[in-house]
Amino acid sequence: MGAPRPVSPRHVVGLDLGSQAVRCAVAEVAPDRIRVLGVGEAPSSGVARGMVTDPAAATQAVVQAVDGAERVSGVEIDAVVVGLGGPHLGGEVRHAAVRVLGRDGRVGPGDVHRALDQARAVPVGEGREPLHLVPIGYAVDGADPVRDPVGRSGERLDLAAHLVTAATAATSALVDAVHAAGLAVEDVVAGGLAAAEGVLRDVEMERPVAVVDCGAATTTVVVLAGGAVVHTAVLPVGGRHVSQDLAVGLRCEWDQAEMLKCRHGTSDPLSGRGTELVTLAGPGVLGPHEVPRRLLAEIIEPRVREITRLIGAELARAAAPGPLARVVLTGGGACLDGLPSVVHRLLEVPVRVAVPEGLLGLDAQLGHPRHAVAAGLIHWGSRQDRRRERHNRRSAPSAGRVTRWFHDRF
Repeated sequence: MGAPRPVSPRHVVGLDLGSQAVRCAVAEVAPDRIRVLGVGEAPSSGVARGMVTDPAAATQAVVQAVDGAERVSGVEIDAVVVGLGGPHLGGEVRHAAVRVLGRDGRVGPGDVHRALDQARAVPVGEGREPLHLVPIGYAVDGADPVRDPVGRSGERLDLAAHLVTAATAATSALVDAVHAAGLAVEDVVAGGLAAAEGVLRDVEMERPVAVVDCGAATTTVVVLAGGAVVHTAVLPVGGRHVSQDLAVGLRCEWDQAEMLKCRHGTSDPLSGRGTELVTLAGPGVLGPHEVPRRLLAEIIEPRVREITRLIGAELARAAAPGPLARVVLTGGGACLDGLPSVVHRLLEVPVRVAVPEGLLGLDAQLGHPRHAVAAGLIHWGSRQDRRRERHNRRSAPSAGRVTRWFHDRF
């Protein structure tokens, strides 16, 4: 026999339709590496709170972002892995129990699949559809939970799994907008899971950890324990609310407030001590004038505290086995000065701001927290069966790090 042929690299494309921007990232996937080839970005028209509100405008934004990624990468894009966001996303824990029918009384793959089938058999409610089913753990005859029960002896197999659901209309609108841009949809992934996939380090997944994706219109919370998702939630508040508070408090236009937030904003009033001033000028302002930077902080801090308390309430609802080891902040809003200290002080948990990791060519292309979802979609798509035929669909079998015990998908 001759030497085996080297595996040819393939391309994976992640498409993130956020409320602030649509981002398209192209990567070359080989057995030993993933290299980012190009990123395209366009203003997010027709998308609000992560959901498509104007199909034609959303499709045009997708086309612009994809065209930009094609020009930079030199790759013709025909299919994408798409991130799905919005407050319509929900999560719940499902339980199932089946009799072990495997050979010699040992749990077999068929038993695992029957348990998963039973867990997803319960209706999710009118107008909703299941998106991800993530096994949390299995127990054989009431023993301690295990990650993989196959091969264990027993009569009964119990399963606990986290089910992520979405509004059918929101999912359909997203897929239709992408199809209208002439693209096939390889997979639809909840944005929070994609963000976690993009920024979490392996060592962080050994203990309970929360990933908080701070977006423009929403804040997504994902809690993991032992590598499995145990809680998901999307809060209908984000960075745009901070900018709106500034616009009202400073009596200026929203664009001016957004610029001030990004350049001079802080959630720590003490950082604006002394004579530090910022210039306020632009539409709606009666002549350029200076305001203390501390004033920005006094406007920003209450909103940041509110968002942090909402995050804390979701963490309290999570069924994590033990206290959180860390909160990982990512997304564009995570770059707000002083945010980590506020989260740390109010939640009393170690905090870090995370950028995507594990991709070559990353620093220049995706090395910013706002690219967490796009990077995670690339990781997600890279783990798909390279022989899988591409065609238009909404979902497909997936096996990312954050769903390592994930045996099936809807």
